[in-house]
Amino acid sequence: MQSILQALARNYEESTFGRKAATRDYTIDYEKFLRCIDQADGDEREIAERELVQVELTSNGLLRIDRHIRTGHPERLRLLLDGGEKWLFQQIGKASPTEQRSELSNCFQEMAKIPVPDRWQQTWHDWFHRLSELAIKGGSVQPFRRDDSAGNHALVDTLVGLLIWQGPTLIRYASTAICGDSKILQQLEPRLRIGLAAITGSDALEDFGILRKPRFVTFHGPLILRFGNKETDFSMFPGSVTLAETNLTPESLITTNASVCLTVENEDTFHELVTTNPGVILILSSYAGAAVRRMIEMLPSNLSFYHFGDKDPAGVDILRDLREKSRRDILPLIIRGRVDSKRRALVEFEGIMINRLLEKNLPASSRHHLETLLEYGMPSDFEQESIQIPEVWAALAAL
Repeated sequence: MQSILQALARNYEESTFGRKAATRDYTIDYEKFLRCIDQADGDEREIAERELVQVELTSNGLLRIDRHIRTGHPERLRLLLDGGEKWLFQQIGKASPTEQRSELSNCFQEMAKIPVPDRWQQTWHDWFHRLSELAIKGGSVQPFRRDDSAGNHALVDTLVGLLIWQGPTLIRYASTAICGDSKILQQLEPRLRIGLAAITGSDALEDFGILRKPRFVTFHGPLILRFGNKETDFSMFPGSVTLAETNLTPESLITTNASVCLTVENEDTFHELVTTNPGVILILSSYAGAAVRRMIEMLPSNLSFYHFGDKDPAGVDILRDLREKSRRDILPLIIRGRVDSKRRALVEFEGIMINRLLEKNLPASSRHHLETLLEYGMPSDFEQESIQIPEVWAALAAL
């Protein structure tokens, strides 16, 4: 009889009734239940049916076998809304789903009281109270897990560690200090990002001083970096230079006789441009890291800023990211979207990205380009490598 009750409890837990607060009796088809426990035929069925009748008799009406009104044939098992769940799980010595949801909700209430830096305390408190409500209702409690109390507490401890972290530090060293294991931060990162975004609005570990590798910026052109009465003139270097962000201190100063800064998305194109650079500041940048942002911030405000990248939605998104993070009016250089070139239909995620980008503050030329993509599809020449290097310099000279 215990195995019958355990099987019924397992089916209940896996149903909507087990995940959310029930509003009606739980029922399961009689034959389906017997098949589920592999006792639908022969002697096993006879034993199971006897046990079900016995359970019904001893349940004080909380578990019933619904039978056909004329034939008396069993049609379904019914666990009453009022008291049925509690009785069933008491019989097998296990906390009921309702009790588990309540326990998780209380756990989130306690987590809401954990002290974090003042700037995050209110959003921390509000987030855990929302999770507490969702736990009761059976909603998603991501990034936490309903059946992993120890893991949930470890995740909270790690979130607290990130919010109070004083970086910058490489991720494995930070992981050892925060978690006691050099690999834990990377393993937890997808879940940590959800929590960080909900609490702070940023889901990037880098924004909390946790780095995957040292921050560098790669550039070329007539740039002079001054430290007090000392200076380094990078205009004498024929090739590109990679500089650590730590060299771009608040006490340092960048000067240049260039009038244009051009960020370049693809590395191969960047290095091709370096070989014939007529005297602009070239910066290699896809999605801008902290070192790239720092250099752009330090450049004189009278420079004109342009970005040369791919012309697909992802390329426009990189321009959007650069503009937002640098707070500079960076304009696109050479946007092609010829409707007479060979084209293919947009895939779903590209259409979603374009519509999202159209809601952002983009230059008019980029908006027109995106609208063209929506109407005509993706051109075959969207990659920046399809544009010859002399065309780039000619486009800059014409501005």
